[in-house]
Amino acid sequence: MLRIFVLFLLFQNFIFAKNLPNFFKEQNLSGVMIVYDGKEFFSNDFLKAKKRFSPASTFKIFNALIALNSHVLKDTSEVFYHYKGEKVFLPSWAQDANLTSAIKRSQVPAFKELARKIGKIRMQENLNKLDYGNKKISKIDTFWLDNTLQISAKEQVTLLFQLANLKLPYSKKIQEEVIKTIELKQNDDFILYGKTGFNNSIAWIVGFVYLKKFHSYQSFALNVKISNFKDLYEREEILNQYLNYLFKDLKK
Repeated sequence: MLRIFVLFLLFQNFIFAKNLPNFFKEQNLSGVMIVYDGKEFFSNDFLKAKKRFSPASTFKIFNALIALNSHVLKDTSEVFYHYKGEKVFLPSWAQDANLTSAIKRSQVPAFKELARKIGKIRMQENLNKLDYGNKKISKIDTFWLDNTLQISAKEQVTLLFQLANLKLPYSKKIQEEVIKTIELKQNDDFILYGKTGFNNSIAWIVGFVYLKKFHSYQSFALNVKISNFKDLYEREEILNQYLNYLFKDLKK
């Protein structure tokens, strides 16, 4: 998946238009791509960018922030989840976890355990403080998966841009720790951060890129309606189309 992100480096010069083409429609899919540079938003569909969906595993970024801020965990290396042999969806989930490994594996049982440790009262306080989507909680260990909590792509990029710039209402140290856990790729030009998610037929890719030469960030969020888990590759193909489109324009 990481190869598709290389062209995010080019976002530094993204000044051509606020409207992006609808590559989803070309593949008979429904979805939205939105980019935010701290001043302007760029999207293929600004109405869809405001529509809220379950954040699914993209919420793990904020679950981690809340856990550290609430002192449920001392740092990202503390082992908080111990696998006890229960049946799990993915083989990679059948092991103990700290925050770093749990995010890398998108380990749902570990984050359910973490949410229970945080508790409903503290979780609600933090959702309110973040102004995270609709800020709703049902059962403490399923609310980000059962369609209770919802957030839009536009709200995602706004929060992620704040995180990238250490502007969320948490200490800079906590934000820096969580940012390290979502690092995907680094080279001489950029550092890429991101998280995927899938739930309720909505597949997400969200994150931000740090452009070393310009000392600046752009955040991004893509969600697409996908019915079958085996078709998740389609979100990557759509993202790749957008990046190739940006590359073509920037080379003119």
